[in-house]
Amino acid sequence: MNPTTILLITISLAVLLLGCYLWRLTSSRSMFLNTLFGSTCMLLAAYHCATHHKMEWAIMLPFFTTMLFGGRAMGTWWRSRKEENLRLPAQLMTGVAALSLTATISAYMAFQG
Repeated sequence: MNPTTILLITISLAVLLLGCYLWRLTSSRSMFLNTLFGSTCMLLAAYHCATHHKMEWAIMLPFFTTMLFGGRAMGTWWRSRKEENLRLPAQLMTGVAALSLTATISAYMAFQG
């Protein structure tokens, strides 16, 4: 396994753990589904990166996760201006989006190299 694959697997686990914590904080069914989707996307990206088969999927799948959590984070930040208790979930969603963006950039660099 190359370092990019290990990074993608680690970020997949981080997305799963942070997403489950977010789900417990918000009790939102869509957050749980987004967490499962994001973690699965990261694992599939790790698979494509490890096999060097269809490397474009190793870039697109983490990017989907970035867009999913980034969009929710922006919306939650917007709502947290009036509802102070949404600040922690917004910070956690931003963290997940940043982690998945790191995975996207790492997969892109592995694809170019």
